[in-house]
Amino acid sequence: MKESEEGLVEAQRMAHIGNWRWDIVTGELFWSDEVYRIFGLNPQEFRITYDLFLSCVHPDDQDYLINAINEGLNGNPFAVEYRIIPADGEERIVLTESKVISYEENNPIQAKGIVQDTTERKRAEKELEKVNRIRIKEIHHRIKNNLQVISSLLDLQAEKFRNKEVLKAFKESQNRILSMSLIHEELYNGEGTDKLNFSAYIQKLAVNLFQTYSLRSKNIRLLMDLEENAFFDMDTAIPLGIIVNELISNSLKHAFTENQEGEIQIRFCREEENSETNSDTHESLFNLTISDNGKGIPEYIELESLESLGLQLVNTLVDQLDGIIEIKRGPETEFRIAFKIAEDCRSMNYSAVQ
Repeated sequence: MKESEEGLVEAQRMAHIGNWRWDIVTGELFWSDEVYRIFGLNPQEFRITYDLFLSCVHPDDQDYLINAINEGLNGNPFAVEYRIIPADGEERIVLTESKVISYEENNPIQAKGIVQDTTERKRAEKELEKVNRIRIKEIHHRIKNNLQVISSLLDLQAEKFRNKEVLKAFKESQNRILSMSLIHEELYNGEGTDKLNFSAYIQKLAVNLFQTYSLRSKNIRLLMDLEENAFFDMDTAIPLGIIVNELISNSLKHAFTENQEGEIQIRFCREEENSETNSDTHESLFNLTISDNGKGIPEYIELESLESLGLQLVNTLVDQLDGIIEIKRGPETEFRIAFKIAEDCRSMNYSAVQ
């Protein structure tokens, strides 16, 4: 029996896992030696109570932990990760799993669980994440550079032609490459994730297009009303970026006569969110609207019959996003695109465990 207990103690020490039992009525806690070691306390010197345990928890995590414990007392086993400040003052991260084991008149009176020191694992995960972010940034940097090389090659090739339609096609191709290159540039300059702040990207893309068509855009105002926190992965950002490129370019090229004053407006917003119970994601409906007050598109022309390669491309990419596109004619020509995106709604409860 003694050898068995010693083996259990050794196993807990090696795995950095201790077990505990809580008398909810008296507030007393019964810890194994490994729990004492994790919290930096001497079992001979301290009689552990619930209040003393909470005093070891990082102040910023106490409310979060108490809420989790209260949820657990309602009968649901729980696992929660939080920071502690042991006696030696070195902050650590621990994982606690618990369940209620006995009731009296439907009230919980005893609970038991385990505590695991996850500090080293978290540090290793953080270091691995850092390396991965650097790798991702490097990939985006290389892709951006390769796209710039392709754009430069198109410039060199364009010098061999004088036909305006051919030169126009080269310039439009370069703008499409630019829309993709900017995505990789934004991701390279970001946090090293695969998510793009799409509104910041739209702003940069629109400004670049106005500079490209500077002779035509000098009397055109650009107005933007953009959703602040919309982060998309590349599967969404690239087709959307090309759509924005095509519609703004189309307005700058065709909507206004020479020296005409006018406006191009970009509105991008999240309309609604539908969350599923017990799901880590929710589906959001987004609306992207690009409009101008130029000469407009004739009533007899339908979107599906437009011969422009750019607008055909817009149609194709909207289908790729499982979206819907509409044209509104009137004092303004308005392209309205609606699409749904599954967004990650998980959030960390405290920054230190990231």
